Amino acid sequence: MGVHVRLIIGGRKDRGASLVEFAMVAPFLLLLIFGMVEFGWLFAQNLDVRHGAREGVRLAAVNFPEGPPPNSGSRSDTNRDALIAEVCARMQTPDNAEVIITSAGDVGDSAVVTVNSPGETLTGFIDFLLPSTLILTSTVETRLEQAATWTDTSGAQACP
Repeated sequence: MGVHVRLIIGGRKDRGASLVEFAMVAPFLLLLIFGMVEFGWLFAQNLDVRHGAREGVRLAAVNFPEGPPPNSGSRSDTNRDALIAEVCARMQTPDNAEVIITSAGDVGDSAVVTVNSPGETLTGFIDFLLPSTLILTSTVETRLEQAATWTDTSGAQACP
């Protein structure tokens, strides 16, 4: 009977030890879990920016929007705006994204499309580890297959 009493008394001494151990380990566990979630979220946003730049340069190479060939090399801002709107429409999250398009305009010349988008965290738990202004950027260059009917952007143009 005395042994039984000692086990109960001994068990009461260690009663809160597991709670204290969990309290010490929980912040690291949460940091690890939320870090994986945030990394996946930012990685998906980066893939979307890369996809937008690839689609944009592909559309520029085939002279989107299709229409009559330019008269005497004239190029229009309307076609440029339609091209940028189509690039943004093909992205999953075009919010706050900016598109830059440059080209000489002749067949065989290079067309360059750059897409910039701010990286946004999902939970905000690891914001202290990231720079205050995280910008995801992708630049893609290709040769034009048809003469461009759109003008270059003078700077970054926001998605409509």
